Amino acid sequence: MSSIRLAVIGCGAAARACHLPALPQVTGVQLTALVDPDAAHAEGAFQVYREYGGSGSPQQATSWQEALGSFDAAVVAAPHTRHAQLADGLLRHGKHVLMEKPMTTSPADAEMLLKTAADRPGTVLAMAHPRRLFPAYAWVHRLIRNGALGTVKRVHWTEGHPYSWEPVTWSMFDRRLAHGGVLTDTGSHVFDSLFWWLGEDMTLMDHQDDSMGGLDSDSRTWLRFGTIDVIVELSRLRPLGTCCTITGTEAEVTIGTDFPAGECTLVTRSGEVLHRGDVAPVAPARGEWEALFVEQLENFAAACGPQAVAPYSTAEDGKRVVDLIDACYHGPARRAAPQPWTVNRTRSAV
Repeated sequence: MSSIRLAVIGCGAAARACHLPALPQVTGVQLTALVDPDAAHAEGAFQVYREYGGSGSPQQATSWQEALGSFDAAVVAAPHTRHAQLADGLLRHGKHVLMEKPMTTSPADAEMLLKTAADRPGTVLAMAHPRRLFPAYAWVHRLIRNGALGTVKRVHWTEGHPYSWEPVTWSMFDRRLAHGGVLTDTGSHVFDSLFWWLGEDMTLMDHQDDSMGGLDSDSRTWLRFGTIDVIVELSRLRPLGTCCTITGTEAEVTIGTDFPAGECTLVTRSGEVLHRGDVAPVAPARGEWEALFVEQLENFAAACGPQAVAPYSTAEDGKRVVDLIDACYHGPARRAAPQPWTVNRTRSAV
């Protein structure tokens, strides 16, 4: 195929903030369909696409089946709990799929998608994990791989602030659609980055969140990658900042986990500052927001083409994250986070 015909399925915030602004700049991809159960959302997404210089008239449909003949590949940016059914149907019809995170909301569904894709070797199932293209994240990956930190001993990741992503719908706050809260949303990015940096040898030691049967807004997770202790604290309520510190035997690196990262530091064990400031992007990392998604979509298009280039993030990467999130929510390591009314209770109060 000289040009991939692409559908965007789910025309909410992720499509409008990430994929649609990038698409007019993507080589080898033509937007041919916008799909959303709410026709007004598809029209709104089309207007965003046009504002960023998009051309043509992609078909607008309320289901992907209506537009089946108009696309070869799809970005699935629908609510989380709909990912599995959508991707399974698309793959069974021979369509390539780029999944927004999380891949699915259960390990069983993730395993089903891996099997569906494997049974159709002509299809590509890839993950949208754009933080792998953030300059600071790619820098950390290089520092770990080239031994600049020595032996990594511990990681402390804090990412928290009042929720500020402007929604198009309220699906992120509906358990039936979102499945989980901050751990599912932000944690998907964090866990994928940790697996990318530290490898697959991981044990979940402890997890606490405040879901109480609803959506979690605060969580704290203790992981062990081999012998490396990792603490991840996430919040949609508290101003924890956005910071990750990786400590090794020879040096310590600290990055901002948002985009752009802002000041990042690399300090040796003896206190010598080797780096302080922004991190320059090294390809394929990109230093502009839209360029991140241009790069991601061009890589996806290349993976779908005759050269079968490897996607930056695979379906196996997506399943690894799903398995960990599920273990946090439902596994034996989970504990309910202490609440103000369950601690420091006096005998008389009891």
